[in-house]
Amino acid sequence: MKKKRSIRKKDIIPKNMTQVKVNREITSDYVLEIYEKAKRARSEQKKKEYLAIAETLSKHVGKWLVE
Repeated sequence: MKKKRSIRKKDIIPKNMTQVKVNREITSDYVLEIYEKAKRARSEQKKKEYLAIAETLSKHVGKWLVE
């Protein structure tokens, strides 16, 4: 009787891929949440940061944020 060989994760996943943790999907609602944070921000610097983030994320709606 032949011994069964276990399949290892490293045998299946290509070497050039990395493992990441998915945080959330970028949706139009999420971009609007960040835009609302920008409107409520007290400092001008935070407002600019939030607006830059919202603009960048708006170009990637439907994709995923990962760690």
